[in-house]
Amino acid sequence: MTAAMLDSAAGSRPKAYASSIRRPEAKARRASLASRGGVPAPGHGRSAAAMVKAAGAAPARRTGTGGTAGKRRAAQAGAAARTAVRRSAAGSPPARQAVRRAMRPEERASASASREAELGLPELRGSLSVIISARNEERTLPGLLRQVQRLNPAEIIVVLNGCTDNSYGLTRMFKRATVVHCPESAGHDVGRALGAKLSRGDILLFLDGDMVIPASQLAVFASAVDGGVDVALNDLDALLPSFALSDDVTRCKLYLNSVLGRSDLGVSSMTAVPHALSRRALERIGYRELTVPPKAQALSIIEHLRVEKAGKVDVIKHNRLRQGNTGAGNAMEQLIAGDHAEALFRVLMHRNASGMISAEHLQEQRRQLAAWRNGL
Repeated sequence: MTAAMLDSAAGSRPKAYASSIRRPEAKARRASLASRGGVPAPGHGRSAAAMVKAAGAAPARRTGTGGTAGKRRAAQAGAAARTAVRRSAAGSPPARQAVRRAMRPEERASASASREAELGLPELRGSLSVIISARNEERTLPGLLRQVQRLNPAEIIVVLNGCTDNSYGLTRMFKRATVVHCPESAGHDVGRALGAKLSRGDILLFLDGDMVIPASQLAVFASAVDGGVDVALNDLDALLPSFALSDDVTRCKLYLNSVLGRSDLGVSSMTAVPHALSRRALERIGYRELTVPPKAQALSIIEHLRVEKAGKVDVIKHNRLRQGNTGAGNAMEQLIAGDHAEALFRVLMHRNASGMISAEHLQEQRRQLAAWRNGL
């Protein structure tokens, strides 16, 4: 309300009556001019700060019933305008940045994911099964599930592998999710095999519950398989240093792809998520082999399946640090190195059985592999 309106509300009854007659006429004239583009509607284009100033410009008179009502209306108008100012300030870039800085990392990732997921997502011809492995991921799992739902999958399978937090209770809130609850840990990567065994979709998208990835980025992997790729891998080459500065896990991935004649894949590996498989690939290599991702990748290439890089998701930056995956020679590093050794052994067996190498050559390659693994 303006100061003039407050004064008129506090005046004599004849003035108020005359004002009530003139007000509809003035309103009609303003509406007519506004429809012709001549005069903006009342309050249009005025900032919230100006509304507060106008509302508090002149106090209501203290005499009579009209004064009390005027004060009440003035207070209500001022409060509403101040609320508008607060909302306006909260929406300003500096305010949004301050709010963002106050968020926890997982909250920032979830907010960013929500904005990106508003973008249009491609339509898939085949049905999509999303398989999420999780262990104590109550902070990030709900945000990831919200992004996954935007893909409109045929099914969401969440394998909770030895969770001791509230991951189970939070996942149960998502009615579309099928929950496989293993109270005791079944082993690393076993969740992928369990989920694949239960899945029915044409496209299988594998994720871990420890990070929120926008739906727009996840859709790239599903679309690649929908377009004919059998194994769609995450491209991490640009995020890693040169070979001389790489860690042992990165070198294992590079070496396996090189042995398989697929140096073009770089460090791309089924060890990393996101990645996606076609139903044909799953049937060809078998769901059990997914418990050793590098071996499954080697079998895919041996079986002449179409294995390609599909998207680029920075899982290195957002990877959750745990006691078992930090420090040189940590348990996770040893596990992945062992998986790659098993994959290499499978490649050597295949080449020996197909007559590609002699027994002597096979023995020499094993010796070289052992020397390389032991850093000699």
